[in-house]
Order: sequence, then C-alpha cells, then structure tokens
Amino acid sequence: MKLVKTLIHVHTDYSYDSSISLETLANFMEREDFGCVAVTDHDTIDGALMLRSRTTARVIVGEEVSTRDGHVIGLFLEEEIRPGMSARDTAAAIRDQGGLVFLPHPFVRMFGCGLGELAWELADLFDAVEVNNAQNLRAAPERRAHGFAERTGLIKYAGSDAHLPSSIAPCYQLLRDFDGPADFIDALRTAELREGRHPLRYFAEIGRQIIRSMARLPRTIRPAPAPQPEYARASYARSVPGGLEEMRATQR
Repeated sequence: MKLVKTLIHVHTDYSYDSSISLETLANFMEREDFGCVAVTDHDTIDGALMLRSRTTARVIVGEEVSTRDGHVIGLFLEEEIRPGMSARDTAAAIRDQGGLVFLPHPFVRMFGCGLGELAWELADLFDAVEVNNAQNLRAAPERRAHGFAERTGLIKYAGSDAHLPSSIAPCYQLLRDFDGPADFIDALRTAELREGRHPLRYFAEIGRQIIRSMARLPRTIRPAPAPQPEYARASYARSVPGGLEEMRATQR
C-alpha cells in the first residue's frame, strides 16, 4: 500500500508573515512527491481555497486561528473561524463545521502563540497535538509536547510551520490514503512521522522578513491593540475598512 506523503501546518503568502506563494508551494509539492498538504494560514482560509485549483495534490483547508489563549488549528474547514475568541469557543466553532481541532506548538512561549499549561485543562478539545514543530530551535518544548501526547492519549503529528520558500518541508508524515476528516485522523494515528527542523539560516531570514513586513504595513493598521502580540496584523487588518486588501498589496 502506497503511503501519502503529507505536509501539515504550512503558511502561504496569504499569511501576513509568510512569503511562500501558491505557485511555489504547488511546484514544491509536485517536485517532492507530496500527495497532501494542510494549509493553515493565520486567520484566513483564502490561500488554501485558492491552492486547490493549482495542484493535483489533495489540499486540506485549514486555519491557524489566533485565539485569546494562543493558537489553535482547524482542519477541513468550509468557512473561516473568527479570531479573538477563547480556545474553547474556537474549538467549538471548528466542530460546528465538522472540522478537526489540532493543537500546534503547545509549549512555545514566544509571542504567546502556545496554550502553555492551559493545554492540560483543554486537552479533551483536541484531536491531535504537534510534537514536532520545525520552527522550534529548542528541544524542550517538543519533549514536553511528546510527554503531553503520551499522558493525554492525543494523536501526534509533525508540523512544518513553514513561512519561507527556502525551507518548506523539513518534517512531514507518511500515512495511508483517507477519505474525509474522521478517516484522516484515524490514518494519522498510525502514520510514520519524519521529524525535522528548519536550518539555522531560516531563522535569520524569517526574522528579517517579519521586520520588513511590519515596516511595509500601512500606519492605519500597524499600531493595532491586540490581546496577543502576534495576533495583530491579519486579524486586526480585517477590522479596518479595506485593511486586509491593503495589507496584502504591500506584500506583493
């Protein structure tokens, strides 16, 4: 039985902090024989929907949602999930669409993007937990994530969290073919995880990219008040008339 090479948790340039174009991602998947990708842009599903028409690979429509408590990923979505809710309410909104609820980088403290200790209280909300995030420079958060998965019984997955075309899939999973959300999570249960990390040059490059993208952000959007520092750009831009379109225009 041929296994499906599957990339989970990747960003396109529909995320404010990513420079991976849809064309670049589609070409990469074909070249590297990826049969499935779960696109999880920040607070939008537009990139995932657009990618479907540009590749023969299976595209799982996802969203990395900025909640009040940290990031939560929804997969197999039909509509965008509104950012700014609690993690519990966000999970409920994902379930209402028949989607899967994934927990990315639970113990990463930078920018408040992980749920941290709250993950233990909310463990019953999730279908799977990210035990390998390729953007983790330190091993400690991943050791904690592995332990968390073992103690809670949650399914493990590897998340690339790629934002740059220079390093898209240092980690991925091989799983049997599947049909729909329930079968996907069942296939992931027995998947072979190929863990990895972005090269050091990636981290220097991503730092420069974030600084450049913030500098290009229109001043009407830039000073956004927000409960999480990383929340600001994509979600706040939505609250400004024409803000999201203006933000994306500055990226291209």
